[in-house]
Amino acid sequence: MLFSDIAAQVGLDFTNISGRDNPQLLVETTGTGVAFLDYDNDGWLDLFFVNGTLLDADPPQATNRLFHNEPGPNAQRHFREVTRQSGLLFKGWGMGCATGDIDNDGDTDLLVTYWGPNLLYRNNSDSTFAEIAAQAGVDHPGWGTSAAFADLDGDGWLDLYVTNYLHIDLDHPPKDGQPCQYKGLAVPCGPQGVPAQADVLYRNNGDGTFADMSAISGLDQWNYAGLGVAFGDFDNDGDLDLYVANDSEPNMLLRNDGDWYFSEIGQAAGAAYSEGGRPQAGMGVHSGDYDNDGDLDLFVTNFSEDYNTLYQNRSPPAADSTHFVDVSHATGLSAGDRPYLGWATAFWDYDNDGWLDLYVINGHVYPQLGVHASGLTYRQRNLLYQNQHGRFIEVGRWAGAAWQLKAASRAAAQGDYDNDGDLDLAVVNHNAAPTLLRNEGGNFNNWLGLELVGHTSNRDGIGARIWIFTADQVQMREVFRGYGFQSQHDHRVLIGLGSNQTVDRVEIHWPSGSRQTIAAPPVRRYLKVYEGRDDFEQGPAIPQPQSESLIAVSQTSNWSAADFAALGNQYYQAGQYGEAHAAFYRALALDPTHKLANLGMGTLLYVGMGAADEALLYVEEAARRDSSSAESFLVLGKVYMDLDRLVLAVRAFERVASLRTQDWEAYFWLGRAYEQSNRLTEAANAFGDATRWAPWEPEPLLALAQLYARQGNEKAAEEANKRFARYRQLAQRVESLQSQIDREPQNERALLDLGLAYMEQGRLERAAAHYQGMIDRAPQSALGLYGLGLLCLRRNDPQGALGYLHKAAIYSPDDDEIRGALGQAYFQLERYDEAVVEWEQIADTTRIGHMLERARARIASAAEGHPTDTKRGR
Repeated sequence: MLFSDIAAQVGLDFTNISGRDNPQLLVETTGTGVAFLDYDNDGWLDLFFVNGTLLDADPPQATNRLFHNEPGPNAQRHFREVTRQSGLLFKGWGMGCATGDIDNDGDTDLLVTYWGPNLLYRNNSDSTFAEIAAQAGVDHPGWGTSAAFADLDGDGWLDLYVTNYLHIDLDHPPKDGQPCQYKGLAVPCGPQGVPAQADVLYRNNGDGTFADMSAISGLDQWNYAGLGVAFGDFDNDGDLDLYVANDSEPNMLLRNDGDWYFSEIGQAAGAAYSEGGRPQAGMGVHSGDYDNDGDLDLFVTNFSEDYNTLYQNRSPPAADSTHFVDVSHATGLSAGDRPYLGWATAFWDYDNDGWLDLYVINGHVYPQLGVHASGLTYRQRNLLYQNQHGRFIEVGRWAGAAWQLKAASRAAAQGDYDNDGDLDLAVVNHNAAPTLLRNEGGNFNNWLGLELVGHTSNRDGIGARIWIFTADQVQMREVFRGYGFQSQHDHRVLIGLGSNQTVDRVEIHWPSGSRQTIAAPPVRRYLKVYEGRDDFEQGPAIPQPQSESLIAVSQTSNWSAADFAALGNQYYQAGQYGEAHAAFYRALALDPTHKLANLGMGTLLYVGMGAADEALLYVEEAARRDSSSAESFLVLGKVYMDLDRLVLAVRAFERVASLRTQDWEAYFWLGRAYEQSNRLTEAANAFGDATRWAPWEPEPLLALAQLYARQGNEKAAEEANKRFARYRQLAQRVESLQSQIDREPQNERALLDLGLAYMEQGRLERAAAHYQGMIDRAPQSALGLYGLGLLCLRRNDPQGALGYLHKAAIYSPDDDEIRGALGQAYFQLERYDEAVVEWEQIADTTRIGHMLERARARIASAAEGHPTDTKRGR
């Protein structure tokens, strides 16, 4: 089967505007959304595109666009723009959108999020809209991104969740408008270093207004940079929970506890971090039952040079706990996505075989990458994954030229725009024309479409759970419009049936709690099902196609292999993967056995290009050539894990641990391999070894916490989680300071604070080397000397501290912090007079007041004839 890009020929002839082609602020990079919606209830999906603008002025074409789906030439559908007459003409920094029947009057209303106040359009039922955000109470002035409607309290009215991103003020831009650095390129700053905004949750009052429930629900305590949201009953308790994809922060799984109380259980449930225990840069998210086991799994897209994450729901039936496992490697999804920066995504059964497939919409945020001839690119192709009974294969290269288009794509919406029984895809391309991918051949397999109309439930039936029973399969779907990234989708549910000619029955679990069964429904058509009614409306039958549309399926001459291998590594570190590949290729042409060239090529293919299967031969050769190379075996083990060859992965990591007996990373990955092999006791021991050699690393602590929870050891899990939270915060501080120092190498305060963070982690040798480096670069560095003095005090060496602190005071005589530390050193040496002299020169003695009083008391005690009574003054 193939997809064809038909956007231009069906009338989608506009250009997206969202900032300059050379962006200076992050708001110019995130792009805009799209929605499939039937706004006039004629049975055909229309298209709404959100548009942005420019910083200096609003171009005439910078408005949102609404296109009406109507008959066209040659019996094809065509789109006609109706933006102005519908009342949707508006210019601003548009972001995402949400669709739903907020007043239960039978037509679709529309919310648009902005960098600025959001807008809410009520459908007037006459093909026009009225803007009511302010009077409805949803005109939040922040930077809204994705949004979605769902009934969270079961009262029959659609509530609203809006993800918010960052605080960006044009009058006070990050770094005063100066660029940040990415791989040596000047790029917009953020999200690191830019304050994030809390998301907003609204309750539908049922009278045309909404109440802000962010504080009551506890949501306002999470100031994370939100980009994607998906609803779902993840714990199978009958109410809707929600999952939020956050940029460079832990993702959130908010469990609905009733009465507008939500518990954030992402970390405890295993869905906040990657398998390696690190927060990723979440962009888009969707929930779906990819493995057909009756519960909702999660898929999240992330930044480039990382993998997109599939969390499999392994929550025990009828249990209070919710448990997810990162199965990205085991299912084949991490084998080719690392060069891509993913945005919109969704589960969809594009070939109607009864298994949910995936699409991932890609495009980088930095056009500056164009200065590199190859490697990471700004314009990227989108990815199409076919689900082969629980394992995914990327088939976009065989699915037609539409999947080969390279663009800086952002949002996407799926829907059957031509009502032929297979799902099509509308894609927003940043500062370019949109793409509409028509599915040609997906309806060869049989299918059934359902449109739900609620009565006691919300009219859209959002949140309903549908079970489809056929002779050889049971499928589960939930009804939602909003998911992915800044996008809204077909309100109908299309279920692929494969070769099944009939459906035994359909069971609908409505949000109201009522249940409804349809026995032996007709297939290859859409059915409109009303809550509480035995009858249903049938659309026209779509005949099966006569035959399936099948898819076809340097010039330096005197360099050595070592020279080319070194050059390849330089290119790889700079993100220039094409040049790196060419250099490693030249090295291996000269010496096919060269260890570093094989390891470099394997690492490039695996980490840089996501081709684990291609990388395997090179990494195996590197390990064969040098059995003492821990680095080779570490990469080899990771490749084996990606390929689900766990026995070999364990052997490789065991080899690393034998070569690096005190390397925490070796034991951490060994623990991961043991855990995936279900050797839980050995996994716990390996994670324990990792924490022993590097107690400051958060990843092994999170792994231990999750493992203990899996084993039912709640006390140990709680303790490990506490340690993880502490050390993760410290690790984030270290990372933030290192990033600041990369931008400002001469920032002495940041250098001092980095050493203090190392000390708080317990990495005293690292702190000593860091401060010594400050002094080596600048011998009169008062803060470097001060740091070494503090380190001596930490090591209970006050005499050594005096030497450093005296020098620091010479170079910075008015520094109260240095004087305070000098006083502390004197106090520990029982030289109380000198301690008092130093402390009394400090302008604000609040922090050391109690120590000053103790020193004075000790002096008084000595004057009274008790000079050896050292404990009294302490």
